[in-house]
Amino acid sequence: MPRYFFALVRHDILLQFRNGIYLAYGFVLAIYGIVLFSLGQYLPTWVVVLFVYSDPSALGVFFLGALIMLEKGEDTQRALAITPISASAYFWSKILTLTFASLIAASIIGIIFHPLLNWPLFLTTVTLVSISFIAIGFPIANMFPTVTSYMMGAGAIFIPIVIPMFFALMQPFPLWAQFIPAAAHFRLILASFGAYEIDRSQILLLLFTTLVFTLLCLWFGLRSIRREFART
Repeated sequence: MPRYFFALVRHDILLQFRNGIYLAYGFVLAIYGIVLFSLGQYLPTWVVVLFVYSDPSALGVFFLGALIMLEKGEDTQRALAITPISASAYFWSKILTLTFASLIAASIIGIIFHPLLNWPLFLTTVTLVSISFIAIGFPIANMFPTVTSYMMGAGAIFIPIVIPMFFALMQPFPLWAQFIPAAAHFRLILASFGAYEIDRSQILLLLFTTLVFTLLCLWFGLRSIRREFART
C-alpha cells in the first residue's frame, strides 16, 4: 500500500466533513429515528430492515455521486492525475471512508432497535452491500455532468437494481431468488434481525451471491475510475 494512502483517506474524511456528508448522514439518521420511534411498534420487521438497507445502498450511491460532482467542479481529479496518487488509491479511499460511515449509521439503527441481532452476519452484509453500491456509483457518476442530472439519472439506474429485494419476503424463499443480489442482501439482513429462520447452507449461498456481486461492482467501478483518470 503506498505511503500516501492514509493521507488520502484523511483528506477524504475532511472533504466529506467539509461538504456536509456526515451532517447529511446524521440528518437522515435522525429522520429514520423519528419515524421508527413513532411508528416502530406498528411496523413489521421488514420495514425496519428496509431503513437499514437504504443506508449502505441508496445513501452510498447518492453521497458518492455528490462528492464526485463536487470534485469535478473543483477539477480535483485532473489535479490528482498529475500526482503520484493512483486511480486505485483514489477509488479505495472513497470506498473505505464511505463504507465506514455506512457501517456506523447502520449499527446505530441496529443498536437502538434490535440490539440482539446477529451482529457478525449483519456487519458482514452491510459492509459488502455498502462496498458494492459505492463502487457502482463511480461509473454512474461519470455518466452525468452535474449533481442535478446525476440525482435524476442515478435514481433511474439504481431503482431497478434494488426493487428485486422484495423477493426476499417470499416464504418459502425460492432458490432462483437467492441468486438475485438485492434479494440476497435483504434476506441476509432480515435473517440477522431474526425475521426468518435460515440455515447455514442458505446463508453461505446468499453470501456467495452477495460476494460475487460485490466483486463485479468493484471491477466495474475500478475500471471506470481508471479510464476517467486516463482521460484527464
